[in-house]
Amino acid sequence: MTIDVSSLSVSQLEALAVQVQDEITRKKAQAKKSLIADMEKLAREAGVSLAELFEITADKKPAKAKSSVAAKYRNPNDASQTWSGRGRQPLWLAALIAEGKRLEDLAI
Repeated sequence: MTIDVSSLSVSQLEALAVQVQDEITRKKAQAKKSLIADMEKLAREAGVSLAELFEITADKKPAKAKSSVAAKYRNPNDASQTWSGRGRQPLWLAALIAEGKRLEDLAI
């Protein structure tokens, strides 16, 4: 199905866009309802409820958050610039080393 929208005015196009968005929202809501009904049916057939299934997944421990590594080096010209010694060297550190500073001189 093709709709020739080139002949429509701006206000007609805007009205059409609103209708399209409303229809998309309606269809998504219907798909969600259908999915929930299917999931409930499968859960009943397995002898459990959806609430029990989601309680089971809620009991799982969340993944550990990565902790940040303490800084080992600090820019003497700008104390807010630090580096942990991991990953790529920051530009400020490379510049200071190029000037003749040693990495040990910048240690915290």
